[in-house]
Amino acid sequence: MNSFRDYEPFAWLYTHYWGKNFHQQIMPALERVVLSQLPPRAAVLDLCCGDGRLTEKLHHRGFRTTGLDGSPRMLSYARERCPQVELLLEDAREFDLPPRFEAVISTFDSLNHVLRTEDLRKVFSNVQRCLKPGGVFVFDLNGEPVYRERWCNPGSLVNEEVVSVSRGEYNSRRRLARCDITLLCRQNGQWTRSDFQLVQKCHAKEIVARLLQKTGFSVSVYEAAKVGMEGDFNYGRDIYVGRVS
Repeated sequence: MNSFRDYEPFAWLYTHYWGKNFHQQIMPALERVVLSQLPPRAAVLDLCCGDGRLTEKLHHRGFRTTGLDGSPRMLSYARERCPQVELLLEDAREFDLPPRFEAVISTFDSLNHVLRTEDLRKVFSNVQRCLKPGGVFVFDLNGEPVYRERWCNPGSLVNEEVVSVSRGEYNSRRRLARCDITLLCRQNGQWTRSDFQLVQKCHAKEIVARLLQKTGFSVSVYEAAKVGMEGDFNYGRDIYVGRVS
């Protein structure tokens, strides 16, 4: 996350092909662990909101929603999706908002893109400061089974408007996963090519829990499938719930 350059071409692929199924699958789990417990019209921050799929769902639920993301192009799609919602172009490691939210939610392993433990601590501190007393922080992370068993599988997508090929690798010693993507997309009758790399960190569960506790949260961790997340995205995924005392 030192640069958001690679997230600009990825934004098109994510918006048109990658984002929909995940957010359909995770909604039952979010409903169970956080949404059903919030008061009507609660203020909710969608952290690393991407193209605004969850932001839109929260807005339609009646929550006073704010979206925050570090990619200008992702936010441009979010603005198209939910023009009435406050959207902030900010780095999750550096934002500073007053304590006005009842909940902060971050989905689709967004925080796996934070590659350093110290930076993850900064994210948690920023979240803690923007939550009201009793506020809740909910996010999901990929666990090591995802990187060992699925991340390295090559993938491709071919149709009349897109050709994409992805090739992944996982370094178990450094707990770093890399995915190289070649994307050709057709827009306005012309093909353009982008080559970019996405990198994720497999943060150890005990380290994440300890960081949350050190920044003022009580912590619960759930296997996504056991709290109602449906479909194939629940595999190897943990959902963290931190509460401000």
